[in-house]
Parts: sequence; structure tokens; C-alpha cells
Amino acid sequence: MASVYVYAEQLPTMGYTVFENCDANNCILYVPKGTIDMYRQSDFGYFKNIVELDATGINNPAASTNLKEVYRYTTNGRRLLTPTKGINVVKYSNGMVKKELVK
Repeated sequence: MASVYVYAEQLPTMGYTVFENCDANNCILYVPKGTIDMYRQSDFGYFKNIVELDATGINNPAASTNLKEVYRYTTNGRRLLTPTKGINVVKYSNGMVKKELVK
């Protein structure tokens, strides 16, 4: 295991043997920003490399200017040709799938 991500701002309760087969010298533990001292003083202090991360931010957003709708479906899988009242499942040209509420 090369890395462990823990997003909990309050210490999770686990037995101290959870990571006993993990190489504490080479595995990086990622914790929420502002919690590194709390994690170091707990059973997670087993890890030699603890790094804080901002789990709430959006880094490097990218918007596609030529994004096109490819398919549109109802929630039960029926293909739609136009937006239809209710929840529509829309697939875009970049592979992204979104649920859209049409009023």
C-alpha cells in the first residue's frame, strides 16, 4: 500500500492492528487540513509520513467549451429525444453522466 486517505476530521475508532502489515516508512497518510497533530498523537502516528490535504477544495477545474449532449434517458432507462418533465439522465460527449431535473 502506497497511500491511505482519511477524510474524517474527528479521529475514527479502529484497532491498532488495522495497518500492521503496512510499511509505515513508505506509506503516506493523507489527513484533512488542520488535523495533522491530532493524527500524529493517535494510533495513526504509526505512519512516518503524514500529509495534510484540502479535501473540500476543487483543484484545477476544467470546462469543456464544446461539450455536447449525446444521450438522454428516463430513470428507468427509456431513451428520450428531448428534455422531458421529471428526472432525466444525460450523457455528454466527454463521458460525464448527470441527472437533470426538468420542470
